[in-house]
Amino acid sequence: MRAPGGNRFRPVEDEATGSGGGTDGLDQGSREPIATGRLAPGTPSDPVGAADRLRAETSRRIVDALAGAPSPGAVADVYVGWVAARDAATCPARYRGEGEHGWGFPGWSPPLAGGACGRAALAHHIAQADRAGRPPTLPMPLDAIRAWMRALRTRDGAAEGRTPPVERSGVGDWICEVWDAGDSATLAAVAAVAGRWLAGFVRVLGWPLPPRLTLVNAPGPAAVSSLWWRPGKASPVTVACGADARLGRVTGAGGFALVVHRVATGDDGALWDRAAFEAAAGALAIGVVPGSVLLTGGDTGERVTIPVDDDLLALGADRIVAVVAERVVAVERGFDPADATPSGACRHCDHLADCPPGQAWMRVAERWRSGLPVL
Repeated sequence: MRAPGGNRFRPVEDEATGSGGGTDGLDQGSREPIATGRLAPGTPSDPVGAADRLRAETSRRIVDALAGAPSPGAVADVYVGWVAARDAATCPARYRGEGEHGWGFPGWSPPLAGGACGRAALAHHIAQADRAGRPPTLPMPLDAIRAWMRALRTRDGAAEGRTPPVERSGVGDWICEVWDAGDSATLAAVAAVAGRWLAGFVRVLGWPLPPRLTLVNAPGPAAVSSLWWRPGKASPVTVACGADARLGRVTGAGGFALVVHRVATGDDGALWDRAAFEAAAGALAIGVVPGSVLLTGGDTGERVTIPVDDDLLALGADRIVAVVAERVVAVERGFDPADATPSGACRHCDHLADCPPGQAWMRVAERWRSGLPVL
């Protein structure tokens, strides 16, 4: 069957569907959609109107922030993703010191490309099954990644029927460039990270995937290619939602969920901030406020559902605007330890040698760097 507004997933007899329940009390092996379309308590009653107001208010705040630049055009491209939002919130000094590499889209690398390649490979695996008129089988992670990479290399022969077509994408073009350069080490690193992403995604959500799940930020006919928003055509700011999938149809009533899958759970204290950022970025990009954000962890199998309410949207908008504000400050004041905020990130900060607060934090007993104690 084809679920409305999503991919086609049909149960396969005797196929593994996952087991156990997630932290939100949902059955991982259930073939029912996780997003029910019902609004959680506290969710804006008018998701479309709330998104419109969020767009207007965030645009105004971004314009006000950019007006503080020393001269028109002094601020070039500003890419506002979750990593930038986290860095600007946790240590403004470190974010300002990142330079052009951190202020715009940083470019692809194995850690950054892992999730994008995993989504693209899963979308390709599903598309192949759809073209063959059969239900998609449970993907073997590395096999699926390799099949997608091979299809990228041979996509020019698609018109002659030698291989299923593969939609172009930024990460796909980068993979082709790496392949042409003969950089097998980078390809292997990307495949390893992407394989972990895909294995964890299927583990947490179960297989077959929920019938109303649609991959986002992925190429293919059954996916949404990207979720991003700009406050104006001439604005240097791009806000990118980093969700991996959407559960439920997008309608004026809202109620759908954005899925954010993490290969490793990491700092649970950042869950609320991550949900806030993705909820606000998703509402800006889609034009409808999601009902909830589902955060999953591939290493533990956990699932945490955070309902989206006005407070969460406000926090997400604050994180977005803070990135732009710090970028404006960076025009005349880059890294400055005066407002450095020491944390575990100091262990791998490029500015540690010039940061007395970070050095002092690292000298405290039982804090580690590169696996060895700091003496």
